[in-house]
Amino acid sequence: MTTLNINIIIVGLSGLIVAPQPWLATLPLSFQFISSMLSTLPASLLMGRFGRKPIFVLGVIIIACGMAGQGLALLTGNFAGFLLASMLVGSAHGIAQYYRYAAADSVAEDQKPVVVSLVLAGGVIAAFAGANIVNNTIGLLPGVIYASCFFAGAVLQLIALPVILSLRTPPVTKQVTGGRPLSVFFRNPRFLSGLIAAALGYSVMTFLMTAAPLQIVSVSGLSDSENALVIQWHVIAMFMPSFFTGWLIRRFGSEGIILASLMIYGIAVMVLINGLSFWHYFSVLLLVGLGWNGLYVTGSAIIAASAEPEERAKVQGISDFIITMMIAISSLSAGSLHYLIGWKSMGVGALIPVAVILIFTLAMMLTGKNNPKTT
Repeated sequence: MTTLNINIIIVGLSGLIVAPQPWLATLPLSFQFISSMLSTLPASLLMGRFGRKPIFVLGVIIIACGMAGQGLALLTGNFAGFLLASMLVGSAHGIAQYYRYAAADSVAEDQKPVVVSLVLAGGVIAAFAGANIVNNTIGLLPGVIYASCFFAGAVLQLIALPVILSLRTPPVTKQVTGGRPLSVFFRNPRFLSGLIAAALGYSVMTFLMTAAPLQIVSVSGLSDSENALVIQWHVIAMFMPSFFTGWLIRRFGSEGIILASLMIYGIAVMVLINGLSFWHYFSVLLLVGLGWNGLYVTGSAIIAASAEPEERAKVQGISDFIITMMIAISSLSAGSLHYLIGWKSMGVGALIPVAVILIFTLAMMLTGKNNPKTT
């Protein structure tokens, strides 16, 4: 999570340095999400065959190599190399998404929302760590201001490797080919609403978050430290609620948390279109982070509760493939749309997926299917 936070803060700004055209600045971040999308399903199937731990270790090694590659590409002014290294980072992020499922699979049914929340709560530490790494390593290497930040992220991953090696994960006991066909899940309103909430909720957040550093630094002329502060508190807002989101889901139900999160997204858009100051950016990204948490944790909990043990690899794999596909599309479009239509128009456009989530959630409520298992 820390390396993801580092990338969010500086990849778009680094892209401005090495990209041949300004509108290509966010393409490296988009490539991260695309490679994450492409790696999720293979990662899930490999975990189903070999267990989670070896694949988690592989992910740490890949992301360390990717971040080192980003730093080298910046130093040499190689945009193609920067894209390739960003794809390595993205593929490792696709693997890392399964930490929450690994935790959920190890507990009883009623504890899954709480465990998913606690795993994501680690992002609070990442928010402080990522911003501090950027602020303390920026400009350490001569030539390119952000290169040293990427090298620091690579070192951090190598430090984390012994921790991953010490993890105890349950052995693989079931074949990944068993269970019900995927079509059964996609006909179930509850599973579908959870998937839509997680996928579109994440895509809205990514859409605005990807463009935010360009808007804050390049358009509004604010400083790198102010940009880092906005992103830091955005990430804190994303993960801090995870300490109690699981309890809120158990208390108010999945539908209640999704509806509350959509309301927060709506308020964020209202703030976005009404000003371009530091505090407007700070408030918008803070609110978007809060809304994302409710949608992503709730959606992930619904997905995790929908499958039997022998179905988890394929169900979680296809779910995360769809989620990361939507993230990739939103990230890929963010840079060009920011260049073409501007920040405020992007905010208004973000209301479209919010409306789609609302429709699917209301449909789930009207069906009255409250059983977390598909039928």
